[in-house]
Amino acid sequence: MQARDFSWAVSAVMVAVLTACNTSNERVETWREPMKEKWEEAETVLPTALPRASDLIEFEVRRRDRGSFFVDSANLTVGPDGITRLALVARSDAGASSATYEGFRCATWQSRLYAIAGETEWSAPRISDWRDVANSSFDPKGVLMQEFLCDGTTPRTPAQVVQRLRYPTVDWR
Repeated sequence: MQARDFSWAVSAVMVAVLTACNTSNERVETWREPMKEKWEEAETVLPTALPRASDLIEFEVRRRDRGSFFVDSANLTVGPDGITRLALVARSDAGASSATYEGFRCATWQSRLYAIAGETEWSAPRISDWRDVANSSFDPKGVLMQEFLCDGTTPRTPAQVVQRLRYPTVDWR
């Protein structure tokens, strides 16, 4: 028997053996990707007032430049869609500050800008798409998601977020 004929014979025997392994009468189905549930974003309602200094909680971001970052604890919510919405305030050492109202989705590690604070009210941005958030201790959004907002892919409750902001865990490394 030549090598080619031998390989055909072995192949035929293997097919017969594998076919015999399926002893049930059930049809063998091919593996399929699990169905992903359809996600729909809930309507976002902007806060009625701009952030007040008394409601701001500072969090640490390891950046080369100076400045501070704060979360407005009075306007922190987690919607039925799993989005954590909050006002984020950035303040430079010179005193200039800016505030944005943003949404954070732990399931996909993304954020979305809903509004920018003006002098007396919120205004809609020109672009408001979901964007990936960098997992970095130098990025304020990455720090928020990693340390405070998300427990893996699940959003923390507003009370848990405020607790973690007020009493952050100490990294002893």
